Amino acid sequence: MLLNVVQRFLVLGIEFVIVMLSAVVALEFLEGFKIGTSEYYGLRNAGHIFFLLIIITFSPYVFAFYTVVVSPISWLLRKYVPFIIARVLIYSVSCGLLGSWVFDQMFSDYMIESYYLNRATSIWLFALAGVIYAVVENRVIQRYKMRAENMEISNKI
Repeated sequence: MLLNVVQRFLVLGIEFVIVMLSAVVALEFLEGFKIGTSEYYGLRNAGHIFFLLIIITFSPYVFAFYTVVVSPISWLLRKYVPFIIARVLIYSVSCGLLGSWVFDQMFSDYMIESYYLNRATSIWLFALAGVIYAVVENRVIQRYKMRAENMEISNKI
């Protein structure tokens, strides 16, 4: 039982890291490409090394954020919110707010005004990431519940 909980935690944690870093890379691709100055090192200036920098630099922080913030909230939502649609809505809104914060961290006010960057792109990308996380989380939880029920049935026989 404990092994299943740890496996589920790691699978969901890795999935959260992949989805969030994908949203960051998509944001950089959609909005960062508008920035044409050498003072900003994004995908245009750093090239493919940008992906490696994102993975190495931000993966531990995103996993720590998942461990400290998202995992307890996810557990509470699974326990007290029985409807998947409500959880999807909560995840998408909260990840959209996270996207607004990430946008502020990635781009300075000068770049936002000079290159006409759009904050809504970040909000929508991260909201989509929240929807993807909620759907995958639901499927993983259902899979582990099914596995536990099958093990229970096989133990009774």
